[in-house]
Amino acid sequence: MDKICKVCAADPDSHSFKKIAEKRGVSIFYTKPSSAKLYKDTEGILTHFGNILEQNKNKKWVLIIDGDGFDIRHATEISTGAGLLKLINTYISTLVELKVINPSWHMKGALKLGNSEFTDELRSKLTVIDDRVCSVLQFL
Repeated sequence: MDKICKVCAADPDSHSFKKIAEKRGVSIFYTKPSSAKLYKDTEGILTHFGNILEQNKNKKWVLIIDGDGFDIRHATEISTGAGLLKLINTYISTLVELKVINPSWHMKGALKLGNSEFTDELRSKLTVIDDRVCSVLQFL
């Protein structure tokens, strides 16, 4: 049986992480941290992300992180970022690409600070698109 985030079942904008499509057998997930109403809920966010990635099992996946509106409130949630990095690395073997779109300067700073914790494999799958405004629809 699928594990469902009870918080997001009541309000889907609580953690801002969802599967938005499946394309040629690849699951596409989207998150926009600035849209998460409960961006300080580290435990809930990590449980939500972990449950969804576990449900994806051994299928290939892409993660799109939308940095629009990401500011100091979000950047200071270091334990959430570190936990998400650990989760991503847990499923790195099936990760096709990690796309960061519309990164604010706060997100760019967080990525630079966290870069030393990125594995070479993650770096090879990371694409930061900061030369134009992107819509998630471009990737569907």
